[in-house]
Amino acid sequence: MVMAILIMGPSPTTAEEGQTLTDKTTVQITNGLKVQLTAHCKSKDDDIGEKSLAFDDSFGWTFYPNYIPNTLFFCSFEWDGSGGKKYFDIYDEKRDEQRCTDCKWAIFHNGPCFYDEKAKLYDDCYPFNDS
Repeated sequence: MVMAILIMGPSPTTAEEGQTLTDKTTVQITNGLKVQLTAHCKSKDDDIGEKSLAFDDSFGWTFYPNYIPNTLFFCSFEWDGSGGKKYFDIYDEKRDEQRCTDCKWAIFHNGPCFYDEKAKLYDDCYPFNDS
């Protein structure tokens, strides 16, 4: 029992006065398509809901990633001509924890692209997941 308390610890744990060990993270998704985009994002515990986005519209949410790096938010995307739903792990803590606390994505026909703050471009692109 004591071991479980030590492992889990209080939530949130503070590193320094007013700073948590896990910073808040924001995910923002922008429609980079020239058509209406429907996105539905969720994690194992949280359903962000279905959003309908016109070209260049965006939506986002904020959360605290887990202390153990296993936070995962996944989304389905659909638009006219998409041939059905496309899927992508929009926030994978193992992939994203070191590169962003403000994670910006744009959705394009070939897949999502991550926003590079230095280049000021959505230039780190990924294919959609296999269904």
